[in-house]
Amino acid sequence: MSHRKWQVMDQPDPAARQALVDNLNISPLLAGILVQKGYDTVEKAQSFLNPSIADLHAPMDLHQMDVAIERLQAAVFGGEKILVYGDYDLDGVTSTAIMVEALTLLGAEVQSYIPNRFEDGYGPSLAKYQALVEAGIDLIVTIDNGVSGYEAVEYAQDHGVDVIITDHHSLPDQLPPAFAIVHPRHPDSQYPAGSDLSGAGVAFKVAQALLSDGQPVESRADLPTELLDLVALGELADMVAVTDENRALITWGLEQLTQVPRPGIKALLKNAKQGKDEPVLSETVAFKIAPRMNAVGRLGQADLALDLLLAQTSDEAQVLADKIEGLNSERQAIVEEVFAAAKQQALAAEQADQQVLIIAGEDWHQGILGIVASRLVDLVKRPVVVLSQHDGAYKGSGRSFGDFDLHQFMAQYQDLYENFGGHQGALGLTISPANLATLKEGVSQDSQALDFQLPAQQVNAILAPGHLQESIYADLMRLEPFGTGNQRPVFGFENPKILGVLPLGSTHQHLKLKIGDGQQVVEAVGFNHPEWLTIAGHHQPLDLTATIGLNYFRGQKNLQLLLTDVSLVAEDQQSGSKSDQTQQVFGQVYRFICGHPELNFAQKLPAVADQFALEVRQLKIIIQVFVDLDFISIHQGFIAVNPSPDKQPLTASITYQRYVQVQGR
Repeated sequence: MSHRKWQVMDQPDPAARQALVDNLNISPLLAGILVQKGYDTVEKAQSFLNPSIADLHAPMDLHQMDVAIERLQAAVFGGEKILVYGDYDLDGVTSTAIMVEALTLLGAEVQSYIPNRFEDGYGPSLAKYQALVEAGIDLIVTIDNGVSGYEAVEYAQDHGVDVIITDHHSLPDQLPPAFAIVHPRHPDSQYPAGSDLSGAGVAFKVAQALLSDGQPVESRADLPTELLDLVALGELADMVAVTDENRALITWGLEQLTQVPRPGIKALLKNAKQGKDEPVLSETVAFKIAPRMNAVGRLGQADLALDLLLAQTSDEAQVLADKIEGLNSERQAIVEEVFAAAKQQALAAEQADQQVLIIAGEDWHQGILGIVASRLVDLVKRPVVVLSQHDGAYKGSGRSFGDFDLHQFMAQYQDLYENFGGHQGALGLTISPANLATLKEGVSQDSQALDFQLPAQQVNAILAPGHLQESIYADLMRLEPFGTGNQRPVFGFENPKILGVLPLGSTHQHLKLKIGDGQQVVEAVGFNHPEWLTIAGHHQPLDLTATIGLNYFRGQKNLQLLLTDVSLVAEDQQSGSKSDQTQQVFGQVYRFICGHPELNFAQKLPAVADQFALEVRQLKIIIQVFVDLDFISIHQGFIAVNPSPDKQPLTASITYQRYVQVQGR
């Protein structure tokens, strides 16, 4: 790993920070972070820390909400057959559950349908809408989808079946001819500009208007509070901004998930080894609930997730949760298998100069290609599109790197695609085998001028291990829920004393450190960064960045750091002889070579050199020393390690002797 690539944020204005300390009775650390986040007055900070009913916007301000409510009421009280048409991700499933429960409370005859991502695709399916019309459905309510389904919606309306669209996705130039379109960003909407409701948020607004007959609310008791847990799950899973009214809805939903979880979530968390006294936080949703619930949709069985949310008994819920746990394990195994194959392509010599990678395979599972693309982006630090051929066409997902607009870049080849959609950070596309080569050539040529640089990580403050008391964690929890627009604070630890290094995971892909100052010892864990273990295991001074959390284990809870960066301390800050430091670098590089036999070093020299804070020239010299000593050999850019070399000191190499002289030993 290179020397640290993080910078400390501007420290808060002392007067503004002190005003928050004095008026809100909070710690200077918490006050400083609030100021850094822009809540720099007592009024702003008070509102942020204590979400209230005043933060919510009137549901009737949403476009055509009045039309939608009137039609829904007519359907409910007229005994019409209502079909709620959802989506297969967690936001879509929770949205569907919200609408089903709200309509059921009014006594409606309601059915639900969660599309199969492989058979129906995303959004309204013409074939399915035709079947619903034939089945005698009187009203279709779309949830978390609909604005892109012109043809299907038009068919239903033309055949006497009204469609009410509730959605939050980007609006196309031509909207479907639905009976009503409820959307927070509709150009004719009176809803506050910039609202970032997810599908679950929009569904909740419809439920609120439906159950309150459109009347304004004066307290939380006036809301359909039994649905708030579903709102929190959907909004966090869809990564909408945790600000404005979303912060209030998610905060109250997490409280409900902690205090009175519905049977399905309780069973799911039991399988996820959630402690009995452990609160449900934003990270609980991100790491325990959402991956499991989304796994079933990725494998084409999203209806299980809806059944789990609607389960009424603990026995029913446990059976469903066990099925979902099994599917999640299956999903994890599939991801690892496909990632291993895709990784080989991503690290191949022909990809070395590509700035946007197009990775294509055969019969890879369609449901997990987005996950694989995300992991490859973490590996290569560039945008990646992962495709797989099925039934004569390549389908797949792309994920961007940093703030690069991958959707806009790939849209220039839209004439080559059979289907294409997405947003700045992610996309999906379908392309014929005949056009794939043309796409690769175009992307290769047009991306050459791009230069992707990993942005410096922003650090809120520098701490010492001795500062890490449980009171700090309690302070930081006042900032929950974390997410888009409200990132978890990150802290820097400069050259802390490392008391222990432990590899974790079946392939040592994770790392656990123990750091301390003699009085306070804290564990720090890092996931999916095997290079951190390489760096940390050779007793060289380190700088760390991490978020602060609480680990629950066997009834005990302890402060724990979650590592976000592990980097070498700059040489001018280190002690020890130049010779010792030089030998440590040689050892680190040698161990890295041993651990990466699949890597083409000739193509990846700049990236490898950067990991060790070396110039490419220096890395070439180190490799030449190993060749001199017969530790390794090089074939077409790949390095082969001699399994039984003669034991020789580095000084036996003339190249090494010259190297240390130049380094100023």
